Amino acid sequence: MSVLDSTGMTVGEVLDVVVRSTPETPVVTGFFVGRDDDQLRVSWEQIKEIDVDAETLRLGCAAGDLEPASLSGDELALVDSVLDNQVLDMRRKVFLRVQDVLLGAGEGVLLVRGIDVSSVALARRIGLGFLTRRLSRRSDDFVPWRDVNLISLRLSSLNFIEAFAELAELHPADIADIISQVGPRERAAVLAALNTGLAADTLQELDGPLCSAALQEMLLERAAAVLEKIEADRAADILSDLPDALAQELLALLPAEREEDLRELASHREHTAGSLMTTDFVALPVNAGAGEALAWIRREQPEQYAMAYLYLVDDEGRLVGATTLRDVVLADPETPLAGIMDDDIVQIAADADEEEVGRLMTKYDLLAIPVVDGERRPLGIVTLDDALDVVLPEDWKQRLPRLFR
Repeated sequence: MSVLDSTGMTVGEVLDVVVRSTPETPVVTGFFVGRDDDQLRVSWEQIKEIDVDAETLRLGCAAGDLEPASLSGDELALVDSVLDNQVLDMRRKVFLRVQDVLLGAGEGVLLVRGIDVSSVALARRIGLGFLTRRLSRRSDDFVPWRDVNLISLRLSSLNFIEAFAELAELHPADIADIISQVGPRERAAVLAALNTGLAADTLQELDGPLCSAALQEMLLERAAAVLEKIEADRAADILSDLPDALAQELLALLPAEREEDLRELASHREHTAGSLMTTDFVALPVNAGAGEALAWIRREQPEQYAMAYLYLVDDEGRLVGATTLRDVVLADPETPLAGIMDDDIVQIAADADEEEVGRLMTKYDLLAIPVVDGERRPLGIVTLDDALDVVLPEDWKQRLPRLFR
C-alpha cells in the first residue's frame, strides 16, 4: 500500500501492521511506513482513509508529523512477529506456520480476527492469486486469534513464563504432544516453566527416548526433583535409559527411601513382573481398624493409582488380604480390617513373565496385582495401565490412557 499525507504527497509504503496484543482480539494501533532508508510510524488516529481497492492509505496529517517507527511494551508488528512464524493452535494442540493474518473492521477500529495457514494464502502472497480458485480450503485453515499462542515470539524475547502460561492449564498428555513437536530449546523452556508435579506428569507421557532427552536437558537439581515426583516404575525405566554416571548422580540427590526403591526396581530383569511394578502401594496392618486406616490415608495422602486396593499384612509383613477404599469408608471406624478383607488374593512373583501378569489381570478383572517375594511379602504392585501396555497391540499403546492419575 502506498501512503499519502494530507497534501497528497507520497510518504512511502506500508511495511508492517502494529497491533496492541491481547489474548482475545488485538486492535490495530498503527502502521510502519518505509521511506527511503527510514521507517516511520503512522498511528491509527493519523489515518484518514484505508482504500484497499486502490492500495492506498491516506493520512490526515503532514508527513513531518510522523514519528520514527517504534513499539510500546504491549504492541507487536504482525509481519515481523507473526507472518511466516510458527504458532501453536491451542485448540488442536499443533504447531502451524502463518501464511496470512486476517484483519476485520470493528466499530471505528481494525481488528485481528485470526490467521490463515492455507496454501491458498501462500499462493496469493507470492503472486499466484490466479491459482487460488483451483485450490481447496479446509475448515481448519482459519484459526481464530483466541486459539493462537505466539510461542516463537515469546521465546525470542525470553519470556518463557508468559509463553507457556496457557500450556500449564492443559492436560499433561496434551503438553507432551506439543513439546514432542518442537526442538530441544523449546522443550526445555516448556518444562522449565511448569511446576515440578506437572513437569513430572508431562515427562511420563513422553516416549522413552524423548523423556530421557528432556530429563538430560534439565539442571541436575531440577531433574532430581522432577524424577522424585514420577511414578516409581516409570522413574526406574527412565533411569535405565540415562548414561550411568548421570543416573548415579540423580539417585544420590533423591531421598534415601526413594533411592532404595528405584535401585530395587532397576535390579529386576526386563519383561518381568518386577520390572513392571511400582513400589507405591498401600499396605496396612490387618489388625488395624477402619478408622485407623482412614487416618493413615489422610496423613500420608498416597497417589490415586496406589489405592486401587488396600493390601493387608500380618505382623511378619506377609500379605494376608486386600480390601477397597470404598469398603473402609463405609465400615464402622471400629471395624477391624480383617472383617472387611478378601483373603483370596491373586498375586504374582517378581520374576514372573510380564505376559503372565497381563493374563492374570485380564482374567480376574484386576485394577492392580501385588508382586510378592518367596515369603509372600509385598514388593510392589503392577497397575492395569502398565499391564495393558504389555498385552495390547503396538499401534494401540499411544492411545492408552494412564488410568490411575
